[in-house]
Amino acid sequence: MLASCTTTTTQKVVYNHAQTGTRIEIPQERVTTPRPTPVKVIPASYLQWLSEDDHRQRVYEYEQFLTKNNVGNLVPSFELLRTARDWQKCGAVEYAVPNRELWNNQIATLRVFKYLIATKVLTDFEVTSVYRDLPTNRCAGGANSSRHLFNSAIDFRIGPQYPQGSDFAFIDDTKYKICQFWYQYGQSLNMGVGLYASGQIHIDTQGYRTWGPNLSRSSSMCSGGY
Repeated sequence: MLASCTTTTTQKVVYNHAQTGTRIEIPQERVTTPRPTPVKVIPASYLQWLSEDDHRQRVYEYEQFLTKNNVGNLVPSFELLRTARDWQKCGAVEYAVPNRELWNNQIATLRVFKYLIATKVLTDFEVTSVYRDLPTNRCAGGANSSRHLFNSAIDFRIGPQYPQGSDFAFIDDTKYKICQFWYQYGQSLNMGVGLYASGQIHIDTQGYRTWGPNLSRSSSMCSGGY
């Protein structure tokens, strides 16, 4: 669990990770003026899905579990339950609550998100894919051992779905800061970072590694060191 968070007199945000003992100090001067967090509107498709079967009850139970583990409300549920961007093409469902035995797998990854959000590394972002069943993962081009199958990975994009010229500097700056965090703390957090040509970013806590557009470490902007 996340043991503590303090701000020192030298303007550093300090985290102590209770399980690993990792001390994370992120100087605030590294964080450039962030964009305001955009207001997110619950999609009509999510409200419709909630009204079907026992989805509302299952979502409530999952939300309670995350809150109990101090990682609730970091990402809206309608984003955290998204399966894949290509769900329609795959003939899959847009939203899914993972099987209960997989719930705990997402805790460590959400803790990383908690660090990144608290330090304003992540501000304007949208989660696009989390848990996928096997057929959906195969259709979406996921690896056979994809962490999405185990509910331990999160894919997201920075900024708007269709970025304009003024968005690219912000996107690149955010990617740089994610890489900086990974280089300094990723090994102790068992953190993986993938940066795809589509603009999607993958984060999990199932192995210290990074990859880029051609799926190799050498193509990742995080591989250069900071």
